[in-house]
Amino acid sequence: MIETDEVKNQSELAKKLGISRARVSQVLAILKLDEKLMSAIEQLGNPMHVKIVSINMLSKYLKNPELHKNELMSRLFEGQC
Repeated sequence: MIETDEVKNQSELAKKLGISRARVSQVLAILKLDEKLMSAIEQLGNPMHVKIVSINMLSKYLKNPELHKNELMSRLFEGQC
């Protein structure tokens, strides 16, 4: 919606969707995840009986990928077993 100029910025998008600006920022940040990680998350399916990956975990990864990559990959691939 931002790219198509339906809304000017993240704040307008948040208002339009009825969610917080912080949540919009979190979701947009997740879209920047490494393609391999994104694919592994998608393969987990939905709904999950157990929370394998959280927004918090992905946010930590995005802030410092090298520090949190092993933890995230471990959680993702253990969840597929």
